[in-house]
Parts: sequence; C-alpha cells; structure tokens
Amino acid sequence: MTTRDQVTRRNVLRGSAGAVAAGLAGCTGYFTGSGDGSTTTVDYWNIHNGDPFRDPINSIVSNYEEESGNTVETRYVDNDSISEQISSAVASDTLPSVGLLAIQTIQRLGSDGSLSPESATQAIEDVGKDDFREGPLQFMSAGDDGYYGVPADAWVQGLWYRKSAFEERGLEPPVTWDAILEAAETFHDPDNDTYGIGFGTKVTAYARQCFTPFARSNGARVLDADANVVFDSDEMVEALSYVQELGQYVPGAVSFEDTRNLYGNEQEHMFLYSSYLLPDLLSDKGPEMVEDTGLAPATEKERRSTYGQVLGHAIFANSDGEQEMSRDFVNYVMNGESYVEWCHTNPGGTMPVLKSTSESDAYRDDEILSAWSDTIDQISSALGNMDRFDFVEGKLLPAFGQVTSNSLVAEAVNRVVIKEHDPETVATEQAEKMRNALS
Repeated sequence: MTTRDQVTRRNVLRGSAGAVAAGLAGCTGYFTGSGDGSTTTVDYWNIHNGDPFRDPINSIVSNYEEESGNTVETRYVDNDSISEQISSAVASDTLPSVGLLAIQTIQRLGSDGSLSPESATQAIEDVGKDDFREGPLQFMSAGDDGYYGVPADAWVQGLWYRKSAFEERGLEPPVTWDAILEAAETFHDPDNDTYGIGFGTKVTAYARQCFTPFARSNGARVLDADANVVFDSDEMVEALSYVQELGQYVPGAVSFEDTRNLYGNEQEHMFLYSSYLLPDLLSDKGPEMVEDTGLAPATEKERRSTYGQVLGHAIFANSDGEQEMSRDFVNYVMNGESYVEWCHTNPGGTMPVLKSTSESDAYRDDEILSAWSDTIDQISSALGNMDRFDFVEGKLLPAFGQVTSNSLVAEAVNRVVIKEHDPETVATEQAEKMRNALS
C-alpha cells in the first residue's frame, strides 16, 4: 500500500487484481475503452483515506482497469481539507472526473454548477433507482434536475444497549423518550461507578450528533427552509429540557471515546454511538458482548429520527466523453462483487445503500457482519429515518456551516447538561448567537 497522495493503479496494483477479477467479469455497463485500442483515464478523488479503506478500494480500482483497459488515477484526500482542495482544482482547471464525497460537499458543488446531475441521475438509473434506500437517495436530490450524486455508502448513529441488563430490570428497549429516561434513571448508580446513559456533552461534533435525533424526533430544527434561525422554538426548548433531565445520568463532560469505554467496562448499559462500533466492539470485547448488545436504531417522540452520514459519487461537469467514462466507472463500483467488497472495507462504517446488497448472502458472508446478525437489518432500516440539521425539505442549508464552525448546537447541549443553565434561556441566547454568526 502506497502512502503517496496520487498514484496510477495500473502501474502500482496490477498484481493484486487476480483475486476477484473473475467474479467481476459478469458485471455489465462499465466503460470498455475507446474501441481503437487507446485507453482513457478516470481522475478519481476519494475521501475514504484511512488505512482500512485503501487496500479494498485499490483492489476494486485495479480490477476495473483490468476489465476495461482504462487507467484510474486515484487521489485520497482528507475530508477536512476538501474545500481547499476543490478550490485549488477549480483555480487550476484540474477538477477530477468523479469523486467520493460527503453529501454536504456534493450539494454545494451541485449548487455551484460544478457537477453533472444528468450523469449522476443516469448512473442511478443504470444501477437501479428502486434498489437504493430512500434516505441516502434524498440527500443527493437536485430537485427537478434529478440527483447531484450517486449514494455509495452510509453510517448511522443509534442507542446501543446491554440486552441482559434491560431484561433483568424488565425495561423496554430504549426507543421512546420515556423508555430512554426510565432506563437511565434505573441504571444510574454513581456510588458504585455506574451511570445511566452515555452521550456527548463536551462541546464537540459528537454532542451535536447525539442531540440531533432528540431534537428532530420532537420536530425541532435549527434553521427553517429559508435558513432563518428557529433554535428558540418551543419544540427546541422542550428537546433541550429533555436532554438536561437525561444529562443527570451522564458522568460529566464526556466524548465518544469516554462513552464507548464506559460501556465496554460495564459502567453504563446504553450509549449513543455510530455503526462504526461493529468492528470495534467485536475486536475489543468479543462475541459474548456483541450477542448481548442491542440497538435502538431510531429515537421516537412525535416522529422517528436517526442521525447519519452518506457518502456519494459525484460526477463532474467535464466533457461528455469523460462523463460517460465516469458513469461507467461508478456503475462498476456499485455492481456485483465489487460493491460487496466496497461495503466490506469497514463493516458498519460503509453500510450498503442498495437493498439487494444489504440482503445478500455475499454481503453477510463476513466475520464482523455475521457476528452482528439481525443488528445489520436494524441499521439498514434506520437509513430511512436519517435526519440532519443542515438538510430541510430535501435541501442543503449552507448557512448551517456557520453554526457548526462555531459549535453553537454542541455548546447549547453543554450549557444545559454540564452548566445546568435554564433551557429556555439557552435556546434564546444560542439562537441570538446563531443569528449573529449568519449576519
């Protein structure tokens, strides 16, 4: 595996293609060259830049090169610097052919006219639109113009809980506000170093993510469809009041590492965490704890809500020939054994967005996924309840970036839980800070 930012897969990875090339030969629809013996190149950016992802993706890319006779120039980029990378590429006229990007980036690029919604929409049709789960698909919407990107994978956050502890106390799974609060009250025993629940209370993105399904399940938003601040609504005050009450049973200012460790040490019996937990818990604690861990994939009050993230393939508005090549490359990645291999790069963190894949034996034939068994179905179903503060009525609100860059939602959670400020006052004061940030 190379550590360089940009590599040519034909030169570097040719020897790794044989393992799965034969299984991919039956995939149809990918680009097969120009017909005159010449090759074509896909300039491909990918934000799956961590070590667990690169080798499988390199293998898929190498197999595409073997099958098509084309070259893929892959550049792994850090999502935290993607805006700078895109701006630099625009200035130098070196935008890629296709990029695996987060939904926020895809929506911004689509709105700026940098992408080809026609190509993305056609690629979705080529893969099979009815096979995509509706949650990830809606985040790629370009309105009447179709889609800005092709959903590639997703993760969700849910409330994980120790089934044996809940059964011993005769408690319902922690899905509704009432059930969550009852369980937190029941388990909280700080004198014996045991706490009722774990969720983010430090001023971090994790706190905002944990708070999202509580607020959204009550119908509360940060911004309305016109990007007006509505954080001081009655629904938001009620959500902050609930989190303050629930926060009595959290062991102080905690991060996601704290909550995961407390659960592993049996110092808490439920905590909010992303589906990235699957391999971590299995490797750290073994199959016994996995078998005893349940998942409440959505929070319920007035509606069901799940926080999550989707990555998608965006096709840039380059030449028609380059767009055709990009569509066929995306189709190759999203089909057959190549897509199964893609979703195996980090089970739980790269959940399939295609129903047929999530239900297939080939996808389930994995040590981590088979250990979690029915939990995989719950995670897949949660993709339909995905909520985010920065999306309203299927539209990205870029203004929310100013809210997150100032950590104003996470600060609100910290103020009501750790500093025990009045929820109505916090909602009013944070809303004013948000309006100032957007002015």
